[in-house]
Amino acid sequence: MSNTTLFLIAIVIIMLAGVPVAMMLKDFLPNIMEKSGGLEQIENRVYVLHAEAQELQNRVNHLVQRRNSQFSDRNRLESDIRKAEKLIRDLADQPPMFVHEVGDPQAGLMKFVATVTQEKASAAARAAGERAQVNPIWRCTNVAEVWASSFDEAKQMCDVAFPFKLGFQKSFMRGDAKAGGKGGGGKGVPTPPATARAKAGAAT
Repeated sequence: MSNTTLFLIAIVIIMLAGVPVAMMLKDFLPNIMEKSGGLEQIENRVYVLHAEAQELQNRVNHLVQRRNSQFSDRNRLESDIRKAEKLIRDLADQPPMFVHEVGDPQAGLMKFVATVTQEKASAAARAAGERAQVNPIWRCTNVAEVWASSFDEAKQMCDVAFPFKLGFQKSFMRGDAKAGGKGGGGKGVPTPPATARAKAGAAT
């Protein structure tokens, strides 16, 4: 046999063997393609689920941050409430102070501060047979803010507003003069929790 004949015979044998292979591929190829398509769908679904899981995790982290922030705010608020309650209790335990204004605050005037107390009756009043009813406010601390142009004038105004005849005792504080207006405050004057202000004479 020549080489050409052998070659033709080989081609025929290959073709005859390829027919069953082609039939097998015809049966299995669609299944392989379908499986390949199913894998792609699964991969796509995995990507979607991963993105959704990441979004849910971000939402959870945001909610956790909000919860921690609210918890911190609540603790701070509770601490402020406790401090306010303690301050209220402390203030409630302190006696009130009554402030009596003598004169009108005006530019150019100075403020003089004096402590004022009232006995049940002065010696002179008792000797004269007079009785003075004592207002309950005099059981507390009382100060007079006297607006005058000089200390002597302030002392005279205070004596008129709180006469010794009615049992009043006055003691001016040193270094308490402030130049005009309501903004000035007396040095050494305590600032109690409950302060009642009244024009002189209203509480006597």
